[in-house]
Amino acid sequence: MQVKVARTAGFCWGVRRTVEQLEDVVRDGPGPIVTLGPIIHNPQFVARTRDMGVGTVEKVSEVPDGTTVVVRTHGAVRSELEAARERGLEVVDGTCPYVKYPQAMARRLSREGYHLVVVGDPNHAEVKGVASYAAGGCTVVRPGEPVPELKAKKVAVIAQTTCIGADFERAVGALALRHKEVRAVNTICADTDERQADARSLAAGVDAVVVVGGKNSANTRHLAEICREIQPRTWHVETADELSAGWFEGCRVVGVSAGASTPDWVIDGVVARLSALPESRAAAPAGAPAA
Repeated sequence: MQVKVARTAGFCWGVRRTVEQLEDVVRDGPGPIVTLGPIIHNPQFVARTRDMGVGTVEKVSEVPDGTTVVVRTHGAVRSELEAARERGLEVVDGTCPYVKYPQAMARRLSREGYHLVVVGDPNHAEVKGVASYAAGGCTVVRPGEPVPELKAKKVAVIAQTTCIGADFERAVGALALRHKEVRAVNTICADTDERQADARSLAAGVDAVVVVGGKNSANTRHLAEICREIQPRTWHVETADELSAGWFEGCRVVGVSAGASTPDWVIDGVVARLSALPESRAAAPAGAPAA
């Protein structure tokens, strides 16, 4: 069976940078090493880091003295970083520069008197980190959900870096109708836009799509959502072991996309498994379920 892989599948620049930082610390740094939260949202890579002797903690209070702390690519809550430095722990900041941008804008806009609105998942590590830089707090709006009523006259809107552009636009439009002054700063990562555009193009020209990446990865889930709108026969898997030959009955060409935190070796495993499946000449069954 023919397999087409999206041009931008796999590690983005920011994730690769963080991974290389961690590998440098493991190679050169003496003493124990932990990451503050999973280094990236990919269970297979996190498991590999455990094999390298790297631990994972959620709070600085869990870190023993003398330990090097590597900050995840999604960043960290400001108070946690301050606690680490107050204790004299060595901190290697692996925060993606594209995540540092909304952090900086949150700080700046709140200081300028704007009530900050972040369009994103309130439970995501990146959004928690960004919100922690807003003086006086902020309002987080889940993508696609209604924007709550706010009393502030001046409102500034930013987005989680992996947010779908249309969701950001809807939130900005709703706020613009209610407030005297609305400032919108597009903090969506350029790689996210490019990756989503590639996924749309891929889905339009294949008989089925497999999106590879962690189930806990927001950008991977968004890719699956985008592909499924165009090609209902879309499946989101973490590894090749999840693939089922029955999904591809009637398929001649299958597209593969992957999240920004998906290692090349995981993608290669999926492609190899799909390539080994026989091409089917039968018509694809109507209304085939998507997972």
